[in-house]
Amino acid sequence: MKYSIPYLGYILGFGIIPFALTFAFVGLNAKTAFQGINLVPLNVIIYNTFFFSFFTALFSSIIGTFLAVGIDIISKGKRALSLLIMLPYTIPFTSSALIWTISLYGGYGWFTYFLGLKFDPLYMKCTALYAVTLVSIWSSIPMPFLIMLSALRSIPSYVKEAAEIDNLSLSEYYFRVALPMVGKAFWLSFLLEFILALGNFDLPYVLTSGGPGYATATLPLLVYEEMFSYDNFSGGSLAAAILSIIATIPSIALLFLLRSKRTGWVSLKIRMPNKVFKGIIFAFLALMLFFLDFPVYWMFLVAFRNSSLDFHYPPILIPKCLTPSYFSSASIQAIPYLVSSAVVAITASIFTIFIALPSAYEVSKGKLKFILPLSIYLYSLPSTSFVIPLYDFFSSEGLLNTWWALIVSTPIFTATFAVWLFFNFFLSFPKSYEDAAEVFSIRRKMTRIIMPLSRPALFSVFLLSFIFNWHLLFYPLIFTSTPYNYSFPPQGAQTITIFALLAIGDESINWGLLASSALVAALPVMVVTLFAIDRILKGSYSGGLKFI
Repeated sequence: MKYSIPYLGYILGFGIIPFALTFAFVGLNAKTAFQGINLVPLNVIIYNTFFFSFFTALFSSIIGTFLAVGIDIISKGKRALSLLIMLPYTIPFTSSALIWTISLYGGYGWFTYFLGLKFDPLYMKCTALYAVTLVSIWSSIPMPFLIMLSALRSIPSYVKEAAEIDNLSLSEYYFRVALPMVGKAFWLSFLLEFILALGNFDLPYVLTSGGPGYATATLPLLVYEEMFSYDNFSGGSLAAAILSIIATIPSIALLFLLRSKRTGWVSLKIRMPNKVFKGIIFAFLALMLFFLDFPVYWMFLVAFRNSSLDFHYPPILIPKCLTPSYFSSASIQAIPYLVSSAVVAITASIFTIFIALPSAYEVSKGKLKFILPLSIYLYSLPSTSFVIPLYDFFSSEGLLNTWWALIVSTPIFTATFAVWLFFNFFLSFPKSYEDAAEVFSIRRKMTRIIMPLSRPALFSVFLLSFIFNWHLLFYPLIFTSTPYNYSFPPQGAQTITIFALLAIGDESINWGLLASSALVAALPVMVVTLFAIDRILKGSYSGGLKFI
């Protein structure tokens, strides 16, 4: 149990207690809470939350599955195409929202131009929710793709050989054999995306702020609005409690899925010539690659083109000249925000490893088995489940607008997920190493043997944690108010996602500055993530769902 004490202490102090206090705040101020909530159309907001979450999970999982099939079929270029598909994952939600803000802008954005739309769907009540959900699907596709690709690559080679002996076509192999075998991975990706979308504050907030009216308002936005627009913390607690209860349902489903032996996928008898099947899959792959990667090109294009082209119709897709002025200006202004993001992301990631790895190792040995389901449940809860008690605590301790507030609060998501990943890694950890440590009476076994031999998992967890912390918007928006001012001790802790958000002015939007801000926020983590994904893909080819 000694290895799990730090982790248990952390999730108790920054997870379980804040979660319980969220409900307690509602009980202590029930009248005020319900009075505030009654002023908003709660039924509309709950509907929006379900619509946004369900269709994000459904379409991203389906698209990710067929993209994985396409990559599994091809013989060359798997790595390069996989990285292109994963590109949206490298971009923070804030930057994603900024990219799509200028992609959907009437007939001047590339997306609305190709669809022949002369209006901005984000500003129309009848289309805003669909537009926000579309952006969420775009940013969510890479993770189901990676999960399904890893699952397909984990199918033993003799299964495919048997299918060839039985003269099964490619369509029959995938619909009758391969996909039914990895059906559990599909539902895993669906539930994970549904859970993540439930707590997605960033996209609706940056794209529309819940408008027009309440057309795109979701429960995470309601928590924020009740806290800071109406100064009604009890109302915010009630909204957070409602969202927590809703999130509990898919969380329990996820726990049952992980314990289940059933695949949950129906075998379909679909037979078509291999050339036809390949043609359909490759056409779909090409279309999705355009959908996934062109917005990233558009971000680079708008960041470096002349501002006179912002409202040119039709939009110029290949400008004759480029200018670095906006990007240079944004890069210089972003330095204090980049410093804060780097410090928080690196420190929180190291802290995540040091509390999660020993606990996961202990759980993998059959001790404290409750830690794994508890960790998965806490990971599944949205950030709003903890934010109000944490805000009160940081305020009372003078930690608001400091790096410490972010460093100690974010591992409730990264450490809980890391326990899950490390646990799977240690299930295949050779027992001979532990036996050797006991025979030779090696002290500090954890730091001298277990951690060094866990480098592949350590590296993956560190990078995933770093990416998560870099992408954060909700906690920095709540816990910080000014950028780092180069003082010591450090004061100011706004992160790069806040900097990108500030590019949206109150009166008019400068497209070049907006795209440059999005690019500055995305570029560092794009490089890091592409390297990380390459490592994860290597693991997926050889070890199936090793890191999932």
